[in-house]
Amino acid sequence: MKASTIFVGALAAFATAAPTTTTPEKRTAVDLSAFNQFGFVNQNLQYFNAINAFNLQAFEQLAAFNNLNIGGFESLFTNNVFDINALLQLQQIALLSQLGGLGVFSNFDLSTLQLGGLNFGLVNSLGGFDISSLIDASLVPQIQSVIQQTQFATVVV
Repeated sequence: MKASTIFVGALAAFATAAPTTTTPEKRTAVDLSAFNQFGFVNQNLQYFNAINAFNLQAFEQLAAFNNLNIGGFESLFTNNVFDINALLQLQQIALLSQLGGLGVFSNFDLSTLQLGGLNFGLVNSLGGFDISSLIDASLVPQIQSVIQQTQFATVVV
């Protein structure tokens, strides 16, 4: 059994045992303009968002209702960078969005979570490796086509 399956199962069991309220209380307002309205500037990150259909509304709701500090992810949406750090941040957003959409964090205060970049220690250049250098330029029109076919819904909380 995968460790992630065990972790999600344990969180789900814990979440179902926790008391719930019928109307969640919005704790903070999220300014999406600082996050480019959750639209990625980098085309490769747009592509990943298009093919995986990340639930960015659930991510925003974690910030608004559960005090998740999403400020560390702002540069992911506003910078045109496609490196290992960006992929790791995108993975964190995807996982949090999926768990938030499932209601795992319904009544939890997530303000103490320390998310964002990882410290690679002595291997400083690893996180900044430009992954876009590995993408064949002939694939760019296909990537743009997939992005254009996907409709990005406006996120409203």
